[in-house]
Amino acid sequence: MDFSFRKSDRILSPVDFTKVRKTGRRSHTRSLTIFVAQNGLGVRRLGLAVSSKVANSVGRNRVKRLIREVFRLNKGLFPEGSDTFISVKDASMLNTLLTVSQELSGAFKKT
Repeated sequence: MDFSFRKSDRILSPVDFTKVRKTGRRSHTRSLTIFVAQNGLGVRRLGLAVSSKVANSVGRNRVKRLIREVFRLNKGLFPEGSDTFISVKDASMLNTLLTVSQELSGAFKKT
């Protein structure tokens, strides 16, 4: 298993972000909104959005680091050949790697 998080594992283009939001399946958890759409590339990619309304810059960056780490360690949890866009609604419950991992795994088991 590859535990890296390369540039090719990220959604970088604004066009790709918009495509995932408009065409992807949406699921909600207590703190996250998750959009998943097939990308036709055969790789899993991750995109994140954390509004300044959610937390200060330290809190936003911590949540992004934790979500990226869960993605890096649990790539099998995310659908193969798809783009996953995660929008954070509330960062107060996402303060440890365990809580982020539980929330994401619960969301992907529902879909």
